[in-house]
Amino acid sequence: MTDLTTPLSIIGAASGLGAPDDRCAAGPQALQAALQHAPEPALVWQQTVNAESHGGAAALDDFLTRLSDSCAAVLRDQPRIAVIGGDHACAMGTWRGVRRTLGPVGLVWVDAHLDAHTPQTSPSGYRHGMPLADLLGQLGSAAVIDARRLCLVGVRSYEGAERELLQRLGVRVITMDEVGRLGLGAAMDEAVSIAAAGDQVYGVSIDLDALDLADAPAVGSPVVGGIRAADLLAWLATRASDPRLRALEVAEFNPAIDVQQRTLKLLVQILKTASGAAHEPDHRT
Repeated sequence: MTDLTTPLSIIGAASGLGAPDDRCAAGPQALQAALQHAPEPALVWQQTVNAESHGGAAALDDFLTRLSDSCAAVLRDQPRIAVIGGDHACAMGTWRGVRRTLGPVGLVWVDAHLDAHTPQTSPSGYRHGMPLADLLGQLGSAAVIDARRLCLVGVRSYEGAERELLQRLGVRVITMDEVGRLGLGAAMDEAVSIAAAGDQVYGVSIDLDALDLADAPAVGSPVVGGIRAADLLAWLATRASDPRLRALEVAEFNPAIDVQQRTLKLLVQILKTASGAAHEPDHRT
């Protein structure tokens, strides 16, 4: 069995084009600076994909194509990647690239929101609320993720149209209320059983707004009552050596609104834990 505990190859996805507050584009730079100041041997920065600061939909599409290319290329040479956003529209590039290299991949999506709007149903029109609809083939492109191998965890804020879409497609959604009843570990293990059905490869995409605001305040679409960081880190530690887990994505870190670098420190802990490096969580339930 291949040892996938180290290293974790990091790709920065420096785009805020899909969100109302584009300052999240600076998230990868803030993380890279932190790792340069305090290097983590298990974390290797591979490259940063930058978006044009202006250009609307065309600029975002160009960015997503380049991000997809980078993910596919790095994953051909490295055992495991971590993509750091930027807004969650980056998922439309990340998981296309992962699929190009690995073939069909399951996905655990950790988020306060469903992110399954289409242009016709979105109240805002921002594409960081549409990545799952796109990955499921609902925005005109071929599906990247099989709905039967997708599971959402931590959801607590959504509109009816996107919930109806996911229900119609048969996607399992574990709401935050259900997480409270099951415990995060059990909820995430169920999600993996769906994403990795048949012992196949899978990835995990984490929107930091899934987490409790006390642990991750620097997010663009905050929702109260989230997952505690210590619980997520404890679960990630159990999966660090899982050879089926080949890609991790963490999105929506906005360093401009961080509080005492709390979110940045948590982001480093998430990556260290996912890499299999020893960790002492800074966050408590």
